[in-house]
Amino acid sequence: MLTAIIPSANRASVLHETVISLTNQSLKPDEILISVAEPERDVTQPTLRIPGVRVVVGPEGLTQQRNTAIAGLRSDCTLVSFFDDDVELHPEYLLRCRSFLSEHTEVAGVSGHPVADGRLIGEITRHEAVRLLTDRPLRPPPGHRPRFALAGFDMTVRRDVVEKVKFDERLSLYGVYEDFDFSVQCKRFGLLMTVDRCLLVHLRAGASRVSSVRLGYAQLVNPLYLWRKGSQEWYPTLHICARSLFGNAAGCVIARQGISRAERRKRLWGNTLGLRDVVLSGLEPERIHGIA
Repeated sequence: MLTAIIPSANRASVLHETVISLTNQSLKPDEILISVAEPERDVTQPTLRIPGVRVVVGPEGLTQQRNTAIAGLRSDCTLVSFFDDDVELHPEYLLRCRSFLSEHTEVAGVSGHPVADGRLIGEITRHEAVRLLTDRPLRPPPGHRPRFALAGFDMTVRRDVVEKVKFDERLSLYGVYEDFDFSVQCKRFGLLMTVDRCLLVHLRAGASRVSSVRLGYAQLVNPLYLWRKGSQEWYPTLHICARSLFGNAAGCVIARQGISRAERRKRLWGNTLGLRDVVLSGLEPERIHGIA
Protein backbone atom coordinates (compact mmCIF):
# COMPACT_ATOMS: atom_id res chain seq x y z
CA MET A 1 0.00 0.00 0.00
CA LEU A 2 1.29 3.46 -0.95
CA THR A 3 0.27 6.58 0.95
CA ALA A 4 0.91 10.11 -0.30
CA ILE A 5 1.44 12.72 2.43
CA ILE A 6 0.94 16.41 1.65
CA PRO A 7 1.41 19.07 4.36
CA SER A 8 -0.23 22.36 3.48
CA ALA A 9 -1.10 25.75 4.94
CA ASN A 10 -3.20 28.54 3.48
CA ARG A 11 -2.95 27.29 -0.12
CA ALA A 12 -6.17 25.37 -0.54
CA SER A 13 -6.60 25.93 -4.28
CA VAL A 14 -2.99 24.98 -5.08
CA LEU A 15 -3.33 21.92 -2.86
CA HIS A 16 -6.50 20.84 -4.69
CA GLU A 17 -4.71 20.86 -8.06
CA THR A 18 -1.87 18.77 -6.64
CA VAL A 19 -4.36 16.23 -5.27
CA ILE A 20 -5.93 16.06 -8.74
CA SER A 21 -2.48 15.30 -10.15
CA LEU A 22 -2.24 12.36 -7.74
CA THR A 23 -5.67 11.05 -8.67
CA ASN A 24 -4.63 11.11 -12.34
CA GLN A 25 -1.81 8.63 -11.71
CA SER A 26 -1.88 5.33 -13.59
CA LEU A 27 -1.10 3.81 -10.17
CA LYS A 28 -3.24 5.78 -7.76
CA PRO A 29 -2.09 6.13 -4.15
CA ASP A 30 -4.14 3.96 -1.82
CA GLU A 31 -4.57 7.01 0.39
CA ILE A 32 -3.82 10.73 0.20
CA LEU A 33 -3.11 12.05 3.67
CA ILE A 34 -3.39 15.84 3.91
CA SER A 35 -1.84 17.30 7.05
CA VAL A 36 -3.03 20.77 8.09
CA ALA A 37 -3.47 22.97 11.14
CA GLU A 38 -6.78 24.62 10.15
CA PRO A 39 -8.95 22.42 7.90
CA GLU A 40 -11.54 25.13 7.22
CA ARG A 41 -8.80 27.42 5.88
CA ASP A 42 -6.44 24.89 4.31
CA VAL A 43 -8.67 22.38 2.47
CA THR A 44 -11.55 23.02 0.07
CA GLN A 45 -14.75 21.02 0.13
CA PRO A 46 -14.11 19.67 -3.42
CA THR A 47 -10.80 18.28 -2.15
CA LEU A 48 -12.48 16.57 0.78
CA ARG A 49 -14.95 14.88 -1.58
CA ILE A 50 -12.19 13.18 -3.61
CA PRO A 51 -12.13 9.41 -2.88
CA GLY A 52 -9.11 8.33 -0.87
CA VAL A 53 -8.45 11.72 0.69
CA ARG A 54 -8.12 11.90 4.48
CA VAL A 55 -7.25 14.96 6.55
CA VAL A 56 -5.21 14.88 9.76
CA VAL A 57 -4.94 17.93 12.00
CA GLY A 58 -2.03 18.98 14.18
CA PRO A 59 0.36 21.83 14.98
CA GLU A 60 1.30 24.11 12.10
CA GLY A 61 4.81 23.77 10.69
CA LEU A 62 6.22 21.56 7.94
CA THR A 63 8.08 19.12 10.19
CA GLN A 64 5.23 18.96 12.71
CA GLN A 65 2.66 18.36 9.98
CA ARG A 66 4.69 15.59 8.40
CA ASN A 67 5.15 13.86 11.75
CA THR A 68 1.42 14.19 12.43
CA ALA A 69 0.70 12.44 9.13
CA ILE A 70 3.25 9.69 9.84
CA ALA A 71 1.52 9.02 13.16
CA GLY A 72 -1.76 8.64 11.25
CA LEU A 73 -0.55 6.08 8.69
CA ARG A 74 -2.63 2.93 8.29
CA SER A 75 -1.05 -0.30 9.47
CA ASP A 76 -0.98 -1.82 5.96
CA CYS A 77 0.98 1.08 4.42
CA THR A 78 4.36 -0.03 2.99
CA LEU A 79 5.53 3.03 1.02
CA VAL A 80 5.20 6.71 1.96
CA SER A 81 5.50 9.50 -0.61
CA PHE A 82 6.01 13.03 0.72
CA PHE A 83 5.05 15.83 -1.66
CA ASP A 84 4.81 19.58 -1.36
CA ASP A 85 1.38 21.01 -2.11
CA ASP A 86 2.62 22.62 -5.34
CA VAL A 87 3.88 19.76 -7.51
CA GLU A 88 2.61 18.27 -10.76
CA LEU A 89 3.46 14.61 -11.42
CA HIS A 90 3.85 12.70 -14.65
CA PRO A 91 0.91 10.23 -14.84
CA GLU A 92 3.27 7.26 -14.45
CA TYR A 93 5.32 8.74 -11.60
CA LEU A 94 4.03 6.52 -8.78
CA LEU A 95 3.98 3.38 -10.93
CA ARG A 96 7.63 3.87 -11.87
CA CYS A 97 8.55 4.74 -8.30
CA ARG A 98 6.95 1.62 -6.82
CA SER A 99 8.46 -0.60 -9.53
CA PHE A 100 11.94 0.74 -8.83
CA LEU A 101 11.67 0.20 -5.07
CA SER A 102 10.31 -3.31 -5.61
CA GLU A 103 13.33 -4.16 -7.74
CA HIS A 104 15.94 -2.48 -5.50
CA THR A 105 15.42 -3.64 -1.95
CA GLU A 106 18.71 -2.07 -0.85
CA VAL A 107 17.25 1.41 -1.43
CA ALA A 108 15.63 3.22 1.52
CA GLY A 109 14.24 6.20 -0.34
CA VAL A 110 14.04 7.92 -3.72
CA SER A 111 13.32 11.27 -5.30
CA GLY A 112 12.27 11.80 -8.89
CA HIS A 113 13.67 13.95 -11.66
CA PRO A 114 12.25 17.50 -11.75
CA VAL A 115 11.68 18.59 -15.33
CA ALA A 116 11.53 22.14 -13.93
CA ASP A 117 11.83 23.65 -10.47
CA GLY A 118 10.26 27.01 -9.73
CA ARG A 119 12.77 27.61 -6.94
CA LEU A 120 15.45 27.98 -9.62
CA ILE A 121 13.62 29.67 -12.50
CA GLY A 122 10.70 31.43 -10.84
CA GLU A 123 7.07 30.42 -10.38
CA ILE A 124 5.63 27.95 -12.89
CA THR A 125 1.92 27.84 -13.66
CA ARG A 126 0.00 24.60 -13.42
CA HIS A 127 -0.81 24.77 -17.13
CA GLU A 128 2.86 25.17 -17.99
CA ALA A 129 3.79 22.29 -15.68
CA VAL A 130 1.36 19.96 -17.44
CA ARG A 131 2.72 21.05 -20.81
CA LEU A 132 6.32 20.42 -19.74
CA LEU A 133 5.46 16.89 -18.63
CA THR A 134 3.40 16.17 -21.73
CA ASP A 135 6.26 17.22 -23.99
CA ARG A 136 8.67 14.82 -22.33
CA PRO A 137 9.26 11.37 -23.89
CA LEU A 138 6.70 8.89 -22.59
CA ARG A 139 9.41 6.33 -21.88
CA PRO A 140 12.62 8.06 -20.78
CA PRO A 141 15.74 5.96 -20.13
CA PRO A 142 15.35 3.89 -16.93
CA GLY A 143 18.34 5.53 -15.26
CA HIS A 144 19.00 5.96 -11.57
CA ARG A 145 21.89 7.33 -9.57
CA PRO A 146 22.85 7.79 -5.91
CA ARG A 147 22.04 11.08 -4.25
CA PHE A 148 23.33 12.66 -1.08
CA ALA A 149 19.91 13.77 0.21
CA LEU A 150 16.29 13.51 -0.86
CA ALA A 151 14.36 16.48 -2.25
CA GLY A 152 11.90 17.75 0.33
CA PHE A 153 9.16 18.45 -2.22
CA ASP A 154 9.35 14.91 -3.60
CA MET A 155 10.54 11.84 -1.70
CA THR A 156 9.29 8.30 -1.30
CA VAL A 157 10.54 6.25 1.65
CA ARG A 158 9.82 2.73 2.85
CA ARG A 159 7.41 2.52 5.77
CA ASP A 160 9.79 0.53 7.95
CA VAL A 161 12.33 3.36 7.57
CA VAL A 162 9.78 6.08 8.32
CA GLU A 163 8.90 4.23 11.52
CA LYS A 164 12.49 4.65 12.74
CA VAL A 165 13.14 8.31 11.81
CA LYS A 166 11.25 11.54 12.34
CA PHE A 167 11.40 15.11 11.11
CA ASP A 168 13.12 17.46 13.55
CA GLU A 169 10.37 19.67 14.96
CA ARG A 170 12.86 22.25 16.17
CA LEU A 171 13.07 23.28 12.50
CA SER A 172 9.87 25.29 12.79
CA LEU A 173 7.37 26.65 10.27
CA TYR A 174 8.83 26.24 6.77
CA GLY A 175 11.42 23.71 8.02
CA VAL A 176 14.28 24.88 5.77
CA TYR A 177 16.80 21.99 5.26
CA GLU A 178 14.55 19.56 7.14
CA ASP A 179 14.82 17.24 4.12
CA PHE A 180 18.60 17.08 4.52
CA ASP A 181 18.35 16.15 8.20
CA PHE A 182 15.68 13.55 7.45
CA SER A 183 17.84 12.07 4.67
CA VAL A 184 20.84 11.71 6.96
CA GLN A 185 18.72 9.55 9.26
CA CYS A 186 17.30 7.50 6.36
CA LYS A 187 20.77 6.67 5.05
CA ARG A 188 21.37 4.49 8.10
CA PHE A 189 18.89 2.01 6.62
CA GLY A 190 19.70 2.01 2.91
CA LEU A 191 20.72 3.93 -0.19
CA LEU A 192 19.09 7.11 -1.48
CA MET A 193 18.51 7.36 -5.23
CA THR A 194 17.27 9.63 -7.98
CA VAL A 195 14.96 7.78 -10.38
CA ASP A 196 15.09 9.59 -13.72
CA ARG A 197 11.88 8.05 -15.02
CA CYS A 198 9.89 9.59 -12.15
CA LEU A 199 9.18 12.98 -13.70
CA LEU A 200 7.57 15.96 -11.99
CA VAL A 201 7.47 19.75 -11.89
CA HIS A 202 7.85 21.82 -8.71
CA LEU A 203 5.76 24.95 -9.25
CA ARG A 204 6.91 27.13 -6.34
CA ALA A 205 3.41 28.56 -6.11
CA GLY A 206 3.27 32.24 -5.22
CA ALA A 207 1.15 32.00 -2.07
CA SER A 208 3.94 31.57 0.48
CA ARG A 209 3.65 29.48 3.65
CA VAL A 210 5.94 31.84 5.56
CA SER A 211 7.07 35.45 5.45
CA SER A 212 10.22 36.30 3.50
CA VAL A 213 11.88 37.60 6.68
CA ARG A 214 11.23 34.32 8.47
CA LEU A 215 12.51 32.39 5.45
CA GLY A 216 15.73 34.39 5.50
CA TYR A 217 16.06 33.72 9.22
CA ALA A 218 15.74 29.97 8.68
CA GLN A 219 18.17 30.05 5.73
CA LEU A 220 20.94 31.00 8.14
CA VAL A 221 19.94 29.53 11.51
CA ASN A 222 18.76 26.09 10.37
CA PRO A 223 21.99 24.93 8.67
CA LEU A 224 24.02 26.14 11.64
CA TYR A 225 21.71 24.18 13.95
CA LEU A 226 22.13 21.05 11.81
CA TRP A 227 25.92 21.47 11.95
CA ARG A 228 25.81 21.62 15.73
CA LYS A 229 23.47 18.62 15.78
CA GLY A 230 25.94 16.62 13.69
CA SER A 231 23.79 16.18 10.59
CA GLN A 232 26.07 18.34 8.46
CA GLU A 233 29.80 19.04 8.17
CA TRP A 234 31.18 22.52 8.76
CA TYR A 235 32.25 23.22 5.16
CA PRO A 236 28.85 22.70 3.46
CA THR A 237 27.27 24.60 6.34
CA LEU A 238 29.55 27.56 5.68
CA HIS A 239 28.84 27.32 1.95
CA ILE A 240 25.07 27.29 2.47
CA CYS A 241 25.13 30.30 4.79
CA ALA A 242 27.43 32.28 2.50
CA ARG A 243 25.30 31.42 -0.54
CA SER A 244 22.17 32.70 1.21
CA LEU A 245 23.81 35.91 2.40
CA PHE A 246 25.53 36.81 -0.85
CA GLY A 247 22.66 35.55 -3.02
CA ASN A 248 20.12 37.69 -1.17
CA ALA A 249 22.48 40.67 -1.17
CA ALA A 250 23.00 40.39 -4.93
CA GLY A 251 19.26 39.91 -5.43
CA CYS A 252 18.64 43.26 -3.75
CA VAL A 253 20.36 44.86 -6.74
CA ILE A 254 19.40 42.55 -9.61
CA ALA A 255 16.30 40.33 -9.51
CA ARG A 256 17.36 36.67 -9.82
CA GLN A 257 15.54 33.33 -10.17
CA GLY A 258 12.15 34.97 -10.42
CA ILE A 259 12.47 36.50 -6.93
CA SER A 260 11.82 40.23 -6.65
CA ARG A 261 14.34 42.63 -5.17
CA ALA A 262 11.83 43.53 -2.44
CA GLU A 263 11.60 39.89 -1.37
CA ARG A 264 15.39 39.55 -1.43
CA ARG A 265 15.67 42.55 0.89
CA LYS A 266 13.30 40.89 3.35
CA ARG A 267 15.24 37.62 3.17
CA LEU A 268 18.51 39.47 3.73
CA TRP A 269 17.02 41.18 6.77
CA GLY A 270 15.99 37.74 8.03
CA ASN A 271 19.57 36.51 7.46
CA THR A 272 20.81 39.45 9.52
CA LEU A 273 18.37 38.77 12.36
CA GLY A 274 19.43 35.13 12.37
CA LEU A 275 23.12 36.00 12.54
CA ARG A 276 22.39 38.43 15.39
CA ASP A 277 20.51 35.79 17.38
CA VAL A 278 23.20 33.15 16.84
CA VAL A 279 25.91 35.51 18.08
CA LEU A 280 23.97 36.96 21.03
CA SER A 281 21.72 34.10 22.11
CA GLY A 282 22.96 30.83 20.62
CA LEU A 283 21.42 28.38 18.16
CA GLU A 284 17.70 28.19 18.86
CA PRO A 285 15.78 27.74 15.57
CA GLU A 286 12.46 28.06 17.45
CA ARG A 287 13.11 31.78 17.78
CA ILE A 288 11.73 32.10 14.25
CA HIS A 289 8.28 32.34 15.87
CA GLY A 290 9.28 35.72 17.29
CA ILE A 291 10.16 37.08 13.85
CA ALA A 292 7.47 39.07 12.04
